[in-house]
Amino acid sequence: MLIVKKFGGTSVGNKERILNVAKRCIEDYQKGNDVVVVLSAMIDMAKDINPTPSKREMDMLMTTGEQVSVSLMAMAMGSLGVPAISLNAFQVAMHTTHRYGNAQLKRIDTDRIRNE
Repeated sequence: MLIVKKFGGTSVGNKERILNVAKRCIEDYQKGNDVVVVLSAMIDMAKDINPTPSKREMDMLMTTGEQVSVSLMAMAMGSLGVPAISLNAFQVAMHTTHRYGNAQLKRIDTDRIRNE
């Protein structure tokens, strides 16, 4: 079975939280499931710097923040003995609408995910 799990930025806000999410995902993997983990960027710092940042800049932050989150998660899973690879949205062709700050997912090309 393919299980997709989504975690927000605070769920991966520090080492302990990242390892907790990794352990939760590994439980499903060890039950024989294929697990895809989707992570959001950490945005608390942005709100500390500017309480009302532009939607465009928040989208930019999220793209780089997601790279950090997914690579750290892959490292955490590896440290717990489970192979993992991080992929960014452009590497799996996630197609969305073009609204800054409120894009809707239209389609995901799953070939790359399944190959990994």
